[in-house]
Amino acid sequence: MPSLLNTVVTANYQRMTPQDTYGTGSEFGQFGTRPMRLLKIVGSSGANRSLILQDGQTADGSLTAAQGMIPGVVGYKQPYSLFSRLVRTLQTFGEVYVVGQPDADSFMAMVSADTINDADSSNSNTASTTYTLLEAALAAEVARTVKATDGTAGGCSATITVTAYGTAANKNFFVGAALGTFA
Repeated sequence: MPSLLNTVVTANYQRMTPQDTYGTGSEFGQFGTRPMRLLKIVGSSGANRSLILQDGQTADGSLTAAQGMIPGVVGYKQPYSLFSRLVRTLQTFGEVYVVGQPDADSFMAMVSADTINDADSSNSNTASTTYTLLEAALAAEVARTVKATDGTAGGCSATITVTAYGTAANKNFFVGAALGTFA
């Protein structure tokens, strides 16, 4: 094959065109890697569900090493914290690449678009982009929370909503220096 260097064709080599295999817009997130989605996970309408506290309700300073806590470490970074359990639950649904720091009600995670299970029910494994099954699993994990102080049932609950960006419906999650519709 003859060399194409220094021809009109080589101008295409320098173009920034996304490998848009999922119809997700103009993101450039697939540089020899899997296509990505940004998930925004929000908890609402519940009790004792703060993601920045170890067990959703106990202030960081009141927990001790005798209770299995690491002194001086903020709640969401503690072993078996509500936040860490939600991230591990998310990992059972697909490949997770980046997880952002939580606030009291939400966090974001960058996941692989072609491995994340976005099915709408446990008896359907058909892609639907509703994330109903993931939302139910995350809400169930919140409900399993026990109080760090004494190990009793924590009375935690939440309605979990998962919104995906980097999909055909919600494109352009990085725009300029802001996070698209998250900004």
